[in-house]
Amino acid sequence: MLRFNFQKISQVPRGFFKPRREINNYLEKLREILETKSYNYPESFLVFPEEKFKFQKIESNFKLIILVGIGGASQGAQAIYNALENKQKLKEILFLDTLNPLLLKKIISKIKLTNLKKREVAICFISKSGVTIESIINFFTFCDAIKKYPPKIFIATAENSPLWNFGQKKNWQIFPLPKQIGDRYSIFGETGLFLLYLSGIKIGELLSGAKMANETCLANNPFKNFALASALTIFYHWKARKNCYVNFVFPPNLDFFGRWHSQLMAESLGENNKGITPMTAIGTNDLHSLAQLYLDGPQDKLFNFVFVEDLGLDFSVSELDDFAKIFPETRNKKIWQLTKAIFKGTKKVYLKKRIPFTETILPELNEKNLGFLFEMKMIEIILLAKLMKVYPFDQPAVELYKKETQKILKNSS
Repeated sequence: MLRFNFQKISQVPRGFFKPRREINNYLEKLREILETKSYNYPESFLVFPEEKFKFQKIESNFKLIILVGIGGASQGAQAIYNALENKQKLKEILFLDTLNPLLLKKIISKIKLTNLKKREVAICFISKSGVTIESIINFFTFCDAIKKYPPKIFIATAENSPLWNFGQKKNWQIFPLPKQIGDRYSIFGETGLFLLYLSGIKIGELLSGAKMANETCLANNPFKNFALASALTIFYHWKARKNCYVNFVFPPNLDFFGRWHSQLMAESLGENNKGITPMTAIGTNDLHSLAQLYLDGPQDKLFNFVFVEDLGLDFSVSELDDFAKIFPETRNKKIWQLTKAIFKGTKKVYLKKRIPFTETILPELNEKNLGFLFEMKMIEIILLAKLMKVYPFDQPAVELYKKETQKILKNSS
């Protein structure tokens, strides 16, 4: 099972983890939501792992899958897919998640060059509001460009949204998105799982891991509840003016996990002049680019090392010829074994320089451990929001750029 280490290395006094009435009351509410399987609360994402989603009756013989969505509508699925795509044989998913003509051209060209036939391409279009401008533009532009290769279209949106009504007219298959649950907390909802199911990912294992996280991360005792321990650790350092949180991931396959968590943390906690700036660093790459700043720059950061112990494959280091005398310690070693040594060496430096950090250790890179990790981090954020006294389920400031964009477009027409 996933392990979370924080005692001593986080530099948080043990007394800071004492029981807190507001947290215990909130955890009791979360346990009640889970027990009653209610979808009436924004925290009802906890119920998703308890569901039994059945997609077997849906056509799935696709050679290429396109996700059209942005932000929370795409990042969770992309993070899990990217974590596993180099480890398992999966159907390819391409993510159309920003307004970028170069990306659009790349995806269109791929379809034309591979000469995919009718219904060999699946498009999953996700927009809870049904009027996300970037996604609407991408979807219709893309569909028009590949009309010679008619795709199978799946829609995910809130019931009675403009997209819902349009999809019904077109007889597209529609997945309703629960109105109370935000996109960024819907990674284990029906839509995100369906996309991953089409690619070949074992969604039953994902949900099993997330369910295990629910069993662990709703306890009152922070020494047994990883999400609560992490939330309290981040809160302690935030109060001490460490306003940056860095997920330092090994291997790079977890880069998109870091991006997903960055969105989750930024949108959920950034309000009323409060917030924590999330960052992602990649091991070992960023030891050669960011480590100088981290080790000798301003001490305004809390680090969370995310490390996978066993990748399921490895390569022996080849003979180094003339360089063997320079690196004798690499003899009879394997690449990930060397990475582990670098990871341990990095932690020793952090300890010597008294830089606070936590460790999230995945025994293996698989669906069950990823399910646990993502569910744990969502629970972490809502508990942290309770401690910081912010509301983690909206993002009102994001609407400001949308309004200004509409004004500019109206004035230029």
